[in-house]
Amino acid sequence: MIANIVSCIKKFFVFVHFFFESFENTTDRSFFMEEDIVRLFYKGSEIILIGTSHISAESADLVRKTIQEENPDTICIEWDQKRYKKNIHPDEWDDTDIVKIIKNKQFPVFIFGVIYKLFQKKVSQDMNSLVGKEFVVAVDESKKLNIKFYLIDRDSSLTFKRAWRMLNFREKVKLPYAFGKIFEGAEETEEEVQNLLESENFEPVFEELKESYPNLWEVFVTERDDYLATKIQNTANGKTVAVLGKAHLRGVSDRLKNNQKSDLQKLEIIPPKKFGSKLLEWIIPGILLILLGVSFYQGTQVGIEQLLRWLLWNGGLAALFTVFALGHPLTVLTSLILAPLATLLPMVSVGVFSAIVEATVRKPKVKDFQTMDLDLQSFKTIYKNRVLRVFLVFFLSSLGGLLGNIIGGLGIVKNLF
Repeated sequence: MIANIVSCIKKFFVFVHFFFESFENTTDRSFFMEEDIVRLFYKGSEIILIGTSHISAESADLVRKTIQEENPDTICIEWDQKRYKKNIHPDEWDDTDIVKIIKNKQFPVFIFGVIYKLFQKKVSQDMNSLVGKEFVVAVDESKKLNIKFYLIDRDSSLTFKRAWRMLNFREKVKLPYAFGKIFEGAEETEEEVQNLLESENFEPVFEELKESYPNLWEVFVTERDDYLATKIQNTANGKTVAVLGKAHLRGVSDRLKNNQKSDLQKLEIIPPKKFGSKLLEWIIPGILLILLGVSFYQGTQVGIEQLLRWLLWNGGLAALFTVFALGHPLTVLTSLILAPLATLLPMVSVGVFSAIVEATVRKPKVKDFQTMDLDLQSFKTIYKNRVLRVFLVFFLSSLGGLLGNIIGGLGIVKNLF
């Protein structure tokens, strides 16, 4: 069972790697053709686009060579401010306030981003390279040659949020199934993972996903092409070198050639939740309230018994699963009390509040962030790492509350009829 879960997680993040980087690694990394560089002119400025692979040492060499030979007036880099800070400064985790992240409802995106970066780090280690090294090289060269550089990518958290909000409920449910179909029959060995990362045959698969999930393609690729191209147009001065992933090379160059600019503010807006998603949030509490109402209609004693039974299942399982995460006693108590409240009020999340309490009473240290990749390798070290334990509390308390609702709700129905 555990092995199957680990296998699914590994395959999922292989998929995510290809999706988020938009197959920037589908070409042979040992050889770069002239097509990896696009030269064009925009309103008197010469723009040189360099298409790179983010885990390729050869990409970094190409960027260094091009900047040194061209000696541009401006350099544009496919980074946002957060990624720049975390990649350039060695003390990247010093100011990470995980409690603030949770309160600002950014925890799921933060978790996804951390796990994705850890996976990417593992892949880069296998290839003896550094993730995003070409961007680091671009920054270093700009400082050596006293060239002004600009960060031109959209905040990655905005991209993930927009992508999730763009999906309807049916698409969200089917996404794991679609992913499973793609990787059906794949082996779990490191060699197989490496072959997947090197394969040139993934492009048809991605095209298939593009048809199934056009909204994801729109957010991760098309919108970012719009964003990157507009940023380049806004910052281009004299000779400009722009370093970006290969997947964006064609889209950005086409927009520059056609003088196509986009409204950046619109691309940074997080869409409101779809009506179906809002309605779904109230279905479970609505059904539960109706069942409890019918129970009390049959008699006060019946209603109280039904209510206590549901509270026991809902809060009890949330607390029990928090214990499985080795949460602090205060965290367990929080799960026990807030799980029922979170069921009746969708704006309240037992996972969020339990994670806040756990992160407050056992505040993660810088070391916990820095060793997450190593600590993920065994259950023993997972539980010792305070950041990973907050992750466990968040997911397991939520899962326990959900199971409690299902079991408790079915119990109410059984006793009513």
